Amino acid sequence: MMFYSYIKLGPRDGVMLISVLIMLVLTLVFKWSVWEFVSSIVAVIIAFSAGHMRSNEKNVLAFLKK
Repeated sequence: MMFYSYIKLGPRDGVMLISVLIMLVLTLVFKWSVWEFVSSIVAVIIAFSAGHMRSNEKNVLAFLKK
């Protein structure tokens, strides 16, 4: 039973949420500054966004067909 069914969260969003929580714990344990926390979260978001991008295989392998 889902309480918030209007929020469409998948496993990828769960992994990203867990990584953000890990960064928060590291910030509290190692006493990082706010800027270090924000920069690490931005890096995680960029990494997840880049991992979601898909290459077009037709363009990548076009030189092999010639």
